[in-house]
Amino acid sequence: GWFNDSTSLPMVLLGGSGEMTASLFVNTTFGAEDPLNGGYLSTSLNIGQEDGSSLWELLGRDAIDLHPTLSGHILYNETTGLTTQGGAVLFLYGELSGQTPPIFDGNSLPWNETTISTMYGVDENVSSAMRLLMMGDPAKAGIYGTTADAKVPGYLMSNGVMPYLTQSFNNWLLGWQDAATGDWLSLETNETYYGSGGVANGDGTNYTMCTGEAGGCDQGETLAEDGSTYLSWRNEAMATETYGLITPESLVGTTGGFLTGSGDKVDVSGYAIADITCDGTSTVKGIPVDDCSASVTATERNIQANLLETYTLLDATPGALPVYFGSEITMQAEQLSGLIIAGESSSTFYLDTRAHTSQASAPSMSDLEPVFEIKSSSMIGDDDAEEMESAIVQNQDMLSYWTNFDSWIDWVTLLFWVGGIAMIAMGMIGAGNASTESDSLATAAAMEDADDEADSSDGGDEDAA
Repeated sequence: GWFNDSTSLPMVLLGGSGEMTASLFVNTTFGAEDPLNGGYLSTSLNIGQEDGSSLWELLGRDAIDLHPTLSGHILYNETTGLTTQGGAVLFLYGELSGQTPPIFDGNSLPWNETTISTMYGVDENVSSAMRLLMMGDPAKAGIYGTTADAKVPGYLMSNGVMPYLTQSFNNWLLGWQDAATGDWLSLETNETYYGSGGVANGDGTNYTMCTGEAGGCDQGETLAEDGSTYLSWRNEAMATETYGLITPESLVGTTGGFLTGSGDKVDVSGYAIADITCDGTSTVKGIPVDDCSASVTATERNIQANLLETYTLLDATPGALPVYFGSEITMQAEQLSGLIIAGESSSTFYLDTRAHTSQASAPSMSDLEPVFEIKSSSMIGDDDAEEMESAIVQNQDMLSYWTNFDSWIDWVTLLFWVGGIAMIAMGMIGAGNASTESDSLATAAAMEDADDEADSSDGGDEDAA
């Protein structure tokens, strides 16, 4: 009954007055002295030591004595309460980024004692104590931090959670059970998780592609993913929940296997959308191709929101899961159809090794440690290449396009060729025959003339006699 306030402690038993409930005890001890035992609790604004003394006073600051109602507001109010998910993440975001999200009429404010005082309705002495309690300093571990001394990491590590996880390749791709939540996690979207006993992870991903028949898009381009025109982790819902810190990124127009030569883009495994540039030509198995490439700069591509995908401010909080992604892609597209017939890619995942409090700015490559690499390549098969070379390359030859006989028109062309050759032959034969006949007629005429002359000569001789 104590934990749900159904019973209370009469304070008269301790020389006081009134009733003390569990919630009143929490609110009182968070911002003031322990009303039951005296001294201060360790998880309080006064930061009690083992002997109950106040670390805050030992640091030369004034002891904090808040009314329980104000302490309850700091802890539990729906917008900024330190014990609520939204409030805790908001405080962490401020500490790690150095500013608030754009929540003040669309603007951000510097994260300091003045801003915190305004947000929680306290003075700067209290706001300074809140920062020490939440984040700690070299002399005092706070609630959040990176070592087991801090309360949250210490609790997680006590349950088997480690800062870094090493496991088999099958587990990384096909799934593992998270020690903190008990849920199954996976780097892939296969139907079931590895070793999960058949626990399904969803219905997969459905893509809507352009066939080129309706117009308004090019054949093979992506139009939507699961009904959305955005990357799953860079959509309008994510932008709303992160106050616009993570902007929507459209996947419309990304290639599905064809290139147009103008404005082409590629969806890099759902992690990024990259522009494709073509700047040369070559051949692949005898097929003329355009040489194209695309790249993703690792220092500019934080994929934390993709890996967390909580749809809260945590996805945009610096250092929550500081993973970056880079990729280099080459592809060769057949020049006439634009069909991609060969390509390769090298994609690398990097971990930002800077301190969590230094990750609000973009890293340099020296800050990034490669932790995972995926290389892939593909090329058209020999049989398909031969068929394409015949269908596309040879069919463009004005004289010999028909010699592969891959269409009925090739047989018609053959008939024309045969007919044409036959007509030429017949013409030549006809011309030859005509020439022979002319020669025969000329010879006959000459012989007839000769006979006439002979007759005339004979007649003249007789008269002379």
